[in-house]
Formats: sequence, C-alpha cells, structure tokens
Amino acid sequence: MTIKVSQRVKRFASRYAFEFFLEVMHDSIIEGFKKYLSPINPEDVRRMVREGTFPPTENVDFSAVTDHADFLEGIGELRLMEDFLAKARPDLAKAIIDMDAAGAEWVVKLRQHLLEKVRHPEAELAKSTDYVPKKDTVLLTCDKCKKQWPVAKDQAAAVKECPFCHQT
Repeated sequence: MTIKVSQRVKRFASRYAFEFFLEVMHDSIIEGFKKYLSPINPEDVRRMVREGTFPPTENVDFSAVTDHADFLEGIGELRLMEDFLAKARPDLAKAIIDMDAAGAEWVVKLRQHLLEKVRHPEAELAKSTDYVPKKDTVLLTCDKCKKQWPVAKDQAAAVKECPFCHQT
C-alpha cells in the first residue's frame, strides 16, 4: 500500500524539524548572538534606535538558514527579543526597552532587516561596495564559505584571507 504524504504534512514536519533545531542549538545560537553583538554597547543601541540603523552584518554568514527563511518568518519580534537578544545581551535588551515605542518599532525593523539578509545574502556585497566591474578587477571566491568579492588584479595574488569567514 502506498501512502501519499500531503504537502501540509511535509510542511508541518519541516517546521517541527526547524523548531527542534532551534531548541537543540539554542545555546550555540545565543553564543553566536553574543559574539555578533560583543562590540556593541547600550549607547550604540540607543543611537541605532534613534537613527534607524542596525548592527553591521558583513561578517555574518546567513547561509545556514537561507533555505529556511519562511520558517524564520515565524520568529516574531517578541521571540527575537526575549529568546535571543535578551538572553545574549540583557544590557542591550534593556536599552531597547528603555526607548519605549521607538525601541519596539526598531525591533520590528531589525527583524525585517535580518529576514531580508537571510533571503538575499548576496545583496550585502552589492550594497556595501558599489562595485563596478573594471578590466583590471577579478572576482575572488572563498573555497570555504563560497562568498565572492572584487579585488584589483595586481593584488589578487597577495590575498591570503577571506574577508567574510577569515579562513586562509
């Protein structure tokens, strides 16, 4: 007898697997957030809230979750704040909360900003470099993280480290 699994069951199983992954990897995820947010202090966060800017993401590798962007949509602002930011950096969470409505609006925008980075990780390079191909420029690709970046042809041989994952 053949049992056909509906798309809804497959979707539920995938969602369950993703939630299981989040639960099992929770401590590692928190450590990743701590490392990512380590150079930021509460005053930096207050300034970001006032200016509508976000922590830099150029050294963050979103490739592990890019295929699961639709599941990340289920992580709302409250969960982002309570389960991740507040556990990783309570001082930053307090600074955001102290900003009242502006802080809450910033968390909404931060969530959307991170989701866009997950959905379109290649956009980071395009936005941050204003890269215009020139004849004397080559595109290098990291063997480990597979990210690419432009380098002047005469400097390509001197590149020893990936600017994204810092592997040699």
